[in-house]
This record gives sequence, C-alpha cells and structure tokens, in this order.
Amino acid sequence: MRDLNGKNFDGNIMEPNAESALKHPISMIVILAAMAGAMDAVDFQLYGVFTANQAGNLVLFWVRLSSSAGEAALSLFSLAGCAIGVAVVIILRFRFPFFITPRGSRALLFLAAVLLLVTAVIGSQVSQPLQEEVDSNQLPSGSADWWAGALSTSTSAMALAILGTIFIVMGTARVHIISGTSPFVDSVRYSLARALTGDASWNAKLKTVIFFPIAWFLGAAIASLSPVPRAAIATSCALIVCLTALLSRRVGVDS
Repeated sequence: MRDLNGKNFDGNIMEPNAESALKHPISMIVILAAMAGAMDAVDFQLYGVFTANQAGNLVLFWVRLSSSAGEAALSLFSLAGCAIGVAVVIILRFRFPFFITPRGSRALLFLAAVLLLVTAVIGSQVSQPLQEEVDSNQLPSGSADWWAGALSTSTSAMALAILGTIFIVMGTARVHIISGTSPFVDSVRYSLARALTGDASWNAKLKTVIFFPIAWFLGAAIASLSPVPRAAIATSCALIVCLTALLSRRVGVDS
C-alpha cells in the first residue's frame, strides 16, 4: 500500500504494536485503560458528557438537545477533541518517522499526559459553578463557564484519544484503551466459544481481552466513588501515564 507521494505506507502508522515499545505490554495497556475509565467517569460527573465513550456522546447530544442545548453542545466538543487526538497521532507518524519508533510512541504518551494536566488546570477553575449549572440544566451556550467546559472537555477527549491510538494491537490481539464495550462483548463471545466447542485455544484470546473491561470498570468505580476532585484525578492519571512510559521502557529496541 502506498501514500499519495508513492512511498511505502508503513503498517505501524495505523496498527502500532505495544509489544515493540513496552516491557510489559498487556499490564501497561490495562493500566492506561483504567486511566481512561477514570477520566470518563469524572468528566461525566462534572460535564454531563463522556470523553472516552464517544458512542455515548452521539446519543446524549440528541437526548439533551431540547432540554439543555449548552450541555448537548459539549458532546460535540468531546467528539471533536477525540477526532483531533486520533488525527494528531496519525499525522505525526505519517510525517515524522520518529513517532513510529518505540521511543516516539512513548513520547506520545507524555503528550497525552500533558493534555491531561491542561484539562486538570482548566477544570479546577470552573468545577463548582459548572457542576451547579449542569445539575440544574442551566448551562447557557457561549457563557464563560460553558467555554471553559468546552475547552476542558475537548482537551480531555483529545488526551484519551491519543492514548487509544498510540497502541492498536498487542502481539496479534487488539487493544482497547478507550472502549469498554467491545472487549466486554469479545469476552462473552470467547467464553461461549470455549464452552461450546471445548477448544482451549479460545482461552488465550479471552485472557487478552477480558482485562480491559475489568480495568475500565475499576478505574471508573474508583474515580466515581472517590471524594477527590476531578483536577486531582486528572493530575494523578497524567502522572500514572508518565510512569507507564518510563517504567515500561523496553531496552535496546529504540534503534
């Protein structure tokens, strides 16, 4: 497959493998999935929209359009932020070969962490008044709080989309950093396939995907039940993403 300039199109641009960049790929990817679940939960609590579960935003937009147009519009900012995050990773890898390398992939993890810190700072400034407006369905479009929420929402979605696009596969299996539904469905499918056919080969596939919905679920549960404010959770997620990039570095493969 070739690009518009006739150059060979490296599959790593579209299907980057976590095994090439991380020392413990499955564990590290599961940790990142938990961070995505945590951010999705606290963003929904504060803004009333998801920043990882974009399928949910497609529904929320129409459900809330008539009752709270300002809040409904935040769903569009989250969707836009997600699209921009994916585009950033693909374009950087397409234009600069460095970002295809293991070191470049870890650099993108740091970029996602920086965006999480940005959304933490913005969110901390409008947390209380925005929460009150969202709860009362009185978040007028164009207000200062609305613009702050739109910027924070889109930045959070961008960070999570970057996390979800850096690594698409792990070995021969798909990874699901910003989606809990697909691996949940796969877990049920693989479990039934193992039970009905007796074929033990399904166990390997099940072990690959089952951890993602569990991590997503636990991350969302901890963030939702914790009294810690969103800014602190976003900052903690940023630090954990940085630690993941640092501590899981593979040695001798960056060349």
